[in-house]
Amino acid sequence: MKPVLCLGDVCADLIIPYAAALKAKAGDLDSYLDLDVHPVEGGSVANTACAIARLNVPVMFCGTCGLDAYGNMLKEGLEREGVDTTLLRMEPDKPTQLVLLVLNEQGDRTAFACPAHFGSQHSILPGQIPDDITDRISWLHVSGMMLREEPAASTQMTLMRKCKDAKIPVSFDVNVRIEAMQDPLFRENLIRARELADVILGSAIDEIPMLAEERDAQIAAAKLTESGATVISRNGDQGADLYENGTHTHAPAFPVTVVDTVGAGDTFDGAFIAAKLLGFSTQDAVFEANAAAAFCVAHRSGRAAPTRAQLDAFLSEMM
Repeated sequence: MKPVLCLGDVCADLIIPYAAALKAKAGDLDSYLDLDVHPVEGGSVANTACAIARLNVPVMFCGTCGLDAYGNMLKEGLEREGVDTTLLRMEPDKPTQLVLLVLNEQGDRTAFACPAHFGSQHSILPGQIPDDITDRISWLHVSGMMLREEPAASTQMTLMRKCKDAKIPVSFDVNVRIEAMQDPLFRENLIRARELADVILGSAIDEIPMLAEERDAQIAAAKLTESGATVISRNGDQGADLYENGTHTHAPAFPVTVVDTVGAGDTFDGAFIAAKLLGFSTQDAVFEANAAAAFCVAHRSGRAAPTRAQLDAFLSEMM
């Protein structure tokens, strides 16, 4: 099987246990055990690449980080998971992007990028993409996050068009927030990207409606399928909705105790892509992706995607 190419962000996450800090300050001594803050490997598309690798599907990652301690940590983390880092560029003149993830009482996170603009993850250059890339891959996965700044935006858009023309499936995780839509160029990039995507994935709460410029998630998803795309609208513990070829199918979530929601959508994407390439129907791939995301949120870390054995055991327990 030819590998998946995941092009996008890789960064060092600093997870801030804000809820635990409040409890500790209020006198809950046990909460002091959760106050450790240390860097971990992150980046939504990098997380997806790792999720794919854990399910025994070959995957390459293309992105940019700094040539520094964090960058070395990120490269080693990808390679440890079995991800091919040949197309990862380590920039000597720019520090690795950091993202502060502040966790609340529910395990949900608020992200703060440092720096907020012109970070290393947006430095992906056209020269990182081999001319014969469409002969070497079976699938392209990208994110809306890379469409905010150059040169990553143009690099990604050009590759999406090249894969579309070569009939290589392209999955596009919207992965943006409404405040970013104030930038006219970014809005234009998103519209172009949605037309080039074969599979569109995003949150039913905000991303799918925002991308379609509709308030209602179902109307928005149906509108996005008009270009021929398959649309998967994720909704946390409410499950996911699949819109494909004029049909709408709901896939319930798996009931688990949520520990940490970081990386849930990334894991969903990876499990979906892996399942499709392993021959699953789209409905069955969404089922697998829901299970993988549930496994992820029941464990701490944005890289808590299951291995094949762990996912099979989880499904066996749940069925």
